[in-house]
Amino acid sequence: MKKILICAVPFSDNLGDGVIAASLAHIADMKYPGVKVEFLDIAGRVAFDESNLRGGGAFGIFQKLPSLLRSAIVFAYCLKNYLLSWRRQWQAAVADADLVIVGGGQLFCDVALNFPSKLFFLGRLLRGKKVAVVSVGVTARWSFWGKLLVGKFLQNAAPVFYATRDVDSANNLHAFFRIPRSRISVVPDPALVCASAFSEELSPEKKWDVGICVSSLDALVMNSEYGSTRTVGSAEFFSGLAEALQAEGARVLYFTNGAAEDNKVLAEISSRATAANFSFAVPKRPDDLVSLISACSCIAAHRLHANIVAYSLGIPSLGMNWDKKVESFFQLTNRTQHLFGLSPRHDELKASVLALLQARNDRERLHELQSAVIAGTHALI
Repeated sequence: MKKILICAVPFSDNLGDGVIAASLAHIADMKYPGVKVEFLDIAGRVAFDESNLRGGGAFGIFQKLPSLLRSAIVFAYCLKNYLLSWRRQWQAAVADADLVIVGGGQLFCDVALNFPSKLFFLGRLLRGKKVAVVSVGVTARWSFWGKLLVGKFLQNAAPVFYATRDVDSANNLHAFFRIPRSRISVVPDPALVCASAFSEELSPEKKWDVGICVSSLDALVMNSEYGSTRTVGSAEFFSGLAEALQAEGARVLYFTNGAAEDNKVLAEISSRATAANFSFAVPKRPDDLVSLISACSCIAAHRLHANIVAYSLGIPSLGMNWDKKVESFFQLTNRTQHLFGLSPRHDELKASVLALLQARNDRERLHELQSAVIAGTHALI
């Protein structure tokens, strides 16, 4: 094995995807020491810090368009980029790969044909290559065209192995794409091993009692498998929680996973008169995110990979549920008592977060899951 190509969204501004990719590369190197691991970002990015529309006004307009029109715009955008640049770049990356890994993360989802379009075009270049689908999340909500495009991807790529990150995803892959259930393994999220993948980035001290991972609640709802839910104002929700915790003497850090829409909410909070009483951080790279979380005694987060990173580092986290994948993770780790709704009452959250400061994660369960990730991935590659 000389070269492994990992196809996902490793350069996404949502840095959890970069944590996944780096963790997968770390696991691959454990089996094949010195193997060349390269990344292919199916959104066409070649580095971090590339601009996107999600944090600007155009994205707000896009969200309000009819769903069919949104899907048509996304497909046309992907087709244009595939013809102008992606095809040439991706062919060069694929050509000398001994193994192509598609995963992990929620790649098999259908929000305005975003990932279905990108997977469809990628699949056209994977004919004849050895392909493994590893630790992907698979939604239960598919449009006709989304299901068709991902079906074409699977037909062209013809993966030799399939693994999803949870049982629900395995069942969805079987139900919607007719992959025999016996061919689908369940291998938990690779980011569960990020503590070893990013061992040199960990903070030697706890600078903050509580890290609050700020998110755009509207953006989360738009991407949710649960469907539309009325949300409170994002800035008001997070600032109210932080102020309640600070009143109890907690040192509070506001941070994000790096996503543009979340950074916009953080900027709104940081412009307020009370901002001087808190710390703020916007990570730029996956190692920044891991380092920030490692410097907190506990965190509260909606974002799945903020919770996964914290769990890998042995840091208690309180989750707020906006999608099935978050619920599945807390079930997997036997921590559903620490999972709340999308925007729970501040007094309820405050009491639970303060209790977390005295809590410890189940290290035995963590080690079981980390072993399952490594052994399961090695069996696939």
